[in-house]
Amino acid sequence: MVKIPGETAQLLTVEGCRLRVRTVGSGPEVFVLVHGIGVSGRYFEPLAIELARHGRVHLIDLPGYGGLPKPDRPLDLVEHARLVHCAMTELAIGPALLVGHSMGCQVIAELALLHPESCTGLVLLGPTTNRRERNVWKQGWRLVQDFFREPLAVDAIVVTDYLRCGPRWYLAQLPAMIYQKLEDRVARVRVPVRIIRGSRDPIVPLYWCRELADALPGTTVDSIDGEGHVMMFRSPKPVAELCLAPAGPRGDAAVGDRP
Repeated sequence: MVKIPGETAQLLTVEGCRLRVRTVGSGPEVFVLVHGIGVSGRYFEPLAIELARHGRVHLIDLPGYGGLPKPDRPLDLVEHARLVHCAMTELAIGPALLVGHSMGCQVIAELALLHPESCTGLVLLGPTTNRRERNVWKQGWRLVQDFFREPLAVDAIVVTDYLRCGPRWYLAQLPAMIYQKLEDRVARVRVPVRIIRGSRDPIVPLYWCRELADALPGTTVDSIDGEGHVMMFRSPKPVAELCLAPAGPRGDAAVGDRP
């Protein structure tokens, strides 16, 4: 883990689980960043630096990830969401713009349903899992495809984080990610939602993002040209600009795909 200049880090114990919250920046805006399966908040660091120019950014490391102790049983997405909310409450964070990546999108969608007062909006970066490919083998193949579309620096972070996570914990969490019907969860969200994908992301095709947007009319869909699944690492500035722009049914932006 590389320390961002000016950041602080806190380890919390919530319901017997350990979470890490890294905080950087100051200002009127509040952001909470939630990572995907197997990894940690490390790949969010370039985006966190950009967002920190506008407000306070909190990077969450979920239990069992980023070298944190693994709980004694698998956690489902609702439990992850509850733990994030408890951490936010303990540290007096929020209401915040919740930014999730991959499985983190599913976690923040659950959080928005459990505690809508805690969030001002959702940004779904590469949301999983594509409704037409909800099986382990297909998702594994898509992950391999994406590996060769990411910069080496991202692959290095992902591989080392996967090693720290370990196959047992990864596989224990995988069913919750694959079989949650995100389209049903998004349909019930009552805060602005923006979906962002990399234009070369094999895991999250454009048609899937549009299906999610159709589930909640007014949701905004954007693409980051030339990027894969981890679009916010190499293109943090355009992603940050989209995070800051109005979106969703209560925002000013229209539904559409922006190449």
